[in-house]
Amino acid sequence: MFSYGVCIKGTVKETVGPMAEPVLIGGEIVRPGDVVCADADGVVVVRCEDAADVVRRSQERIGAEEAYIAVYRSGKSTVEVSDLAAVREAKGLVIDAWCFPCGPRSRRGSRAAGC
Repeated sequence: MFSYGVCIKGTVKETVGPMAEPVLIGGEIVRPGDVVCADADGVVVVRCEDAADVVRRSQERIGAEEAYIAVYRSGKSTVEVSDLAAVREAKGLVIDAWCFPCGPRSRRGSRAAGC
């Protein structure tokens, strides 16, 4: 459970409160059976009836990300993979190529000496 701060008020352990009832947390109703996932980026509530679909779609997303990683490792750039060259050109963006060992290349693509 995440909180905005601490509460110095003590807890009561002798009284049983309501159980298996919806609760309101941060403006979101969480019902029994809902899945609550949290990390440093935030918190998400997945309705019980949506959980199977969310798992399936998450697995598809992981598969797609793994495919992108494999393509990037093969040497393709984000511009190539996402077919952004036309968008870049339409916006008038020119990117000078850079070779890390040798330095910049000319706009015509010729490499510096030794590259």
